[in-house]
Amino acid sequence: MTLLHLDHADTLQLPVTGDGPFDILHTLWKPSHYATGLEAHTPGTSWRTFRVGDLTTGVRLRYEDRTVIADIHTNGDYKPHHREHLKKRLNASYGLAEDTAAFTVLAEQVPAMREPLAAFAGMRQSCPEDHFEIAVIALLLQNTTISRTTTMTRNLLTHHGQLVHFDGITLRAWFSPAELAKVSADTLKERDRLGYRAKTLAEFPAFFIQHRSEDLRHENLVEVFQEIKGVGPYTAAVMNSHASRDPSAFGLDVWNRKILARRLFDAPDADATAITRRMNDLFPGHAGTAALYFVEHEYLNAPVAPLLDPDSIGAWNSALENTAA
Repeated sequence: MTLLHLDHADTLQLPVTGDGPFDILHTLWKPSHYATGLEAHTPGTSWRTFRVGDLTTGVRLRYEDRTVIADIHTNGDYKPHHREHLKKRLNASYGLAEDTAAFTVLAEQVPAMREPLAAFAGMRQSCPEDHFEIAVIALLLQNTTISRTTTMTRNLLTHHGQLVHFDGITLRAWFSPAELAKVSADTLKERDRLGYRAKTLAEFPAFFIQHRSEDLRHENLVEVFQEIKGVGPYTAAVMNSHASRDPSAFGLDVWNRKILARRLFDAPDADATAITRRMNDLFPGHAGTAALYFVEHEYLNAPVAPLLDPDSIGAWNSALENTAA
């Protein structure tokens, strides 16, 4: 895999316009998120790659005076429409215009939310992936462990994605639907070790070439995603909860179900229907945000992918570059 070097092309200043506090660290970095190599986070700076059509970009994110500053790097022909796309994408990805005040009012009345709210006040959902990328991740999270998902993600991105270097950091970058369309289901199964998921993933390119993120924004995503062969209601619900940024929507896998059962019922597990009903009773219209706070607080003291020590960036770069060699 060739290492692409990206040059600085632009700087965007994105004001946080949503009401309520804003927690930049936990908006960009989530303790529960597994390592993909697509992003890296230190306590004061985050880096992330984005595919914008055929263009690969690397973005450095920092925060000053209630403004997110995004330094854009690319090796392609960066044009005004790329700039506008990235502005919209970054605003949507990190909820910069979303209000947190209504959720905070509800959360302050629930004793079980006291500690998560104190730790994360102003945290937004982070979903920098587009609809295609969300779908891939949701499929890889299906009925498995974080370790297995991490391995499958690494295989896909190493074999079919890109490796880029900018602003002193090396990261992976996504493949596009058109690029994935060139990969056979057998390759996905055997080389990338996806198992039964290979057949489903092989159906993704045709769907997402026909259905761009812009075209899906006003669709019933749970129904539309199930048009993909192999995608059922659970995976479609997980995809929808991230893609729609609906504060009331959340997916319940076995791990999140147990976390919420402990928080809501002080029990090791509970029926999904009972959990959903209780969440909606306590946090009407904001159950998805509440679930996010509960889950992230569970991982706060033992994050799946800890923050990167700035002095360890060289080792991080070497690890990624050696993996791709």
